[in-house]
Amino acid sequence: MTKHDIYEIFDKGGLLEKHFSGYEYREGQLLMAELVRESYETGAIAAIEAGTGIGKSFAYLAVALYHAMSSPDERTVIATSTINLQKQLYEKDLPMLFRYLGFSCKTALAVGRGNYVCIHRFVQTRNEASLLSQDPQSELYQVGQWMQSTQTGLFADYPSRLSFELRGEICCDGDLCPNHSCDYFKECFFFKAKAKAKEAKIIVTNHHLLFTDAQSRHIGDVGYDEEMILPPFNRLIIDEAHNMESNATEYFTDEYDSKEMLRQIHRIQRTGRYSSKSLLEQVGEYSTEADIIDRIQDDIHLLMQEVGTLDQYLLAVFQKNDFQPVLIKAEQQHRLADFVKAATSVAEASGRLAAKINVFLEHNKAPEELDAKLAELRVRGTRISMMSEVLTRFCNFGLWQDEVHWFNAESNNRDRTVQIRITPLSIADLLVDALFSKLETVVCTSATLDLSDQFAFWSGRVGLPYDESRPFLKGIFLSPFDYKSRLMLLTPSDAPLPAKEMEEPYISYVAQTIWDAVHSSGGGALVLFTSYVMLKQVKRMLESRFEQASLTLLGQGELDRYTLLNRFIAEQDSTLFATSSFWEGVDAPGNTLRMVIIVKLPFAVPSDPVFKARCEAIDKAGGSGFYQLALQSATMKLKQGFGRLLRSTADRGVVLILDSRVITKNYGVYMLRALPESYHPETESAGLCTKIENFLYG
Repeated sequence: MTKHDIYEIFDKGGLLEKHFSGYEYREGQLLMAELVRESYETGAIAAIEAGTGIGKSFAYLAVALYHAMSSPDERTVIATSTINLQKQLYEKDLPMLFRYLGFSCKTALAVGRGNYVCIHRFVQTRNEASLLSQDPQSELYQVGQWMQSTQTGLFADYPSRLSFELRGEICCDGDLCPNHSCDYFKECFFFKAKAKAKEAKIIVTNHHLLFTDAQSRHIGDVGYDEEMILPPFNRLIIDEAHNMESNATEYFTDEYDSKEMLRQIHRIQRTGRYSSKSLLEQVGEYSTEADIIDRIQDDIHLLMQEVGTLDQYLLAVFQKNDFQPVLIKAEQQHRLADFVKAATSVAEASGRLAAKINVFLEHNKAPEELDAKLAELRVRGTRISMMSEVLTRFCNFGLWQDEVHWFNAESNNRDRTVQIRITPLSIADLLVDALFSKLETVVCTSATLDLSDQFAFWSGRVGLPYDESRPFLKGIFLSPFDYKSRLMLLTPSDAPLPAKEMEEPYISYVAQTIWDAVHSSGGGALVLFTSYVMLKQVKRMLESRFEQASLTLLGQGELDRYTLLNRFIAEQDSTLFATSSFWEGVDAPGNTLRMVIIVKLPFAVPSDPVFKARCEAIDKAGGSGFYQLALQSATMKLKQGFGRLLRSTADRGVVLILDSRVITKNYGVYMLRALPESYHPETESAGLCTKIENFLYG
């Protein structure tokens, strides 16, 4: 592909403008496409910030498509952070681009195998619950009907919500898969998708599967010229690359989870909704080893007791810490004698159980039709053993390296689970060794990568540039939207500092100001919180007011994300209270979103052990954890929240930040400077309503 080809597609009068009636020429899109092309040509790594409205997906997809046409032996993988963008690229953007450019190539969607229904496991479950499977009202029956018509077998395409229990029984599981020997191999949804991916020249996947593939290659010393979880590839485009560090950190974290441990145990010894006999009972009668079932049951009982003892220890720790995560430092190791004793007991009990399961399997004469059950028993035993290995590593203080060792607690209603985690202090070297250094081209792009620092913060966190001889290209292409006339930024200077955010005066100010602002805009507001507890409290305080004014108030947690967003977009004057994931990926162009309220600057929670350990490591090295990590991360997230508002050239609206630190603190200037320059009048809380009404409706 040449520079001339780029201009033929993206320039005024080019292919896109000729064939796409709604197309608008954007210089930034053309220049970005040219930078992607240069990256392919020179074997470079590229960092590209493409502001909202640039059309970045077309810019990189066109290059990937031309490259597929001219280099049939090569393949491009595109990885996104969110399912929404993954589906948009595959189902909408690629077909549209093919239509406009007049040619195409084979493409495929790649997601983890756990996202597919397994025909083999479904048939097993149906046979074990024959009465339930014949009831048209049952979930099992309805899934069976759907499987007869679905083309993909993806749970995401199932028209209703699926229970966690049934999905766990019938999802594809690599450890339980008989592969080519399966009776349903030819019909298998996952293997059909895998075969399609082998033929494809462009594969659209997600960060998690990309990192899974990269780690598998790294551990097995398998190059990108061979098939692993993904087919061979040598060109990679990472969209939503601002999430690379957090997604890679999550993926490379090793974890012991007591709830998951008990789930594996229950799958061995308990009957369920879909089976009248436990896994152990189904294969136990064929054992030739005397009393082995009783001995396994004894070991299971003992292991469950030890898991309970460890849970009690950890829950006592969490109670003292208000159920916040707990970072364990090297100097605290001498205080962990009780933990080491309880964790070692779990590890030893699980080791004994796994050993007895292996003896049982060696001395079993079950008929061939029960091979799948024997394989499942082996897998459950192995998973129990592997989780316990995390405990053994955690307790072996002498082998601690540059890792974060921490305890975590999660609650679901009254149910609390505890986890023991080991997280890399930095994922930079992992990404370089497993990904960047092994591929011919890597393009990283997002609307929020640069913080007016030439990508220094983001690139340093992911290990770039790793080699001076490797071209590292950079490009910043600003949004074509007219922020100065179409977006008003309001930062009331008298807003109280959120240092004591749960105190009544602060909560009252936030609730009253949100209500005044939303009432002035007539709804159409996305209110972004950093605390779910605070969200619920403010929502409770305002529900009656919204109801009296006939304004719809939606809150995160009431419905799943997809349903919540669809309803918010469909009801033009609705208001959505949300946290965390809603700071990005919300695309609501038009009048349905005319105001974004950012309640508090999105600094990471100080109690987050991984964040805390990384800040402390920077401080220890002579830097500033606050200025080099906390401030930069918060600024990048603030850019994401800010970017929810203008999604098209016709959009117009208000961003209101109810955190006066953005005005009163010296770092506030830095944060505001990272945002697109907009109309930013001085204001106090008393003048907000007038300014909002005049800007939107004056």
